[in-house]
Amino acid sequence: MTDEHLIAQLKQRDRNALKTVYLDYKTEFFKFMSRYKADAIVLEDIFQDALIVLYENAQNGKLDALKSTVKTYLFGIGKFMLFKHFRDGKKEVPTEETYLFDKYEQAVIEEVHEDEGPNEYQKKMVTNFKKLGEKCREILELFYLQGMKLDEITQTQGYDNKDVAKSQKSRCLKSLKQLIGKNNG
Repeated sequence: MTDEHLIAQLKQRDRNALKTVYLDYKTEFFKFMSRYKADAIVLEDIFQDALIVLYENAQNGKLDALKSTVKTYLFGIGKFMLFKHFRDGKKEVPTEETYLFDKYEQAVIEEVHEDEGPNEYQKKMVTNFKKLGEKCREILELFYLQGMKLDEITQTQGYDNKDVAKSQKSRCLKSLKQLIGKNNG
């Protein structure tokens, strides 16, 4: 089932579509969120709350022009809720790195909800991203969109070691920046 079809079903209040999202993404959601060392009961609550937000946003038309996958959107909502849980409970997010990433990510999520669509730079980024080779697109998507760590990317992409994955990501990002710069003038 495509994301567009899934969103259309959610808009029509189709409970089977919600069940599909639940069954398809629950295990992966827990695996993804486990890096933040949260209690399983908290993660269960957050997953269910994120599903409700997804469902309501679909019905309100907020997903009509969704720029990411439903999965990425759902995981982003969940991650935002988990970080909010840490802040509200006066608990620090497990590492300083994720805490700093949290502040950035919160700003991005708030921006996405208020955003009227991509600006010119974002449109250029998407256009030029599509010009990258398949391997570059994959590694950048895994790192930036799916939030995978370099160790995970090394394993899933079959790189020899973490340094190879890191330098490949760096080269791909540099290529993307060059393409954007070249097409900016």
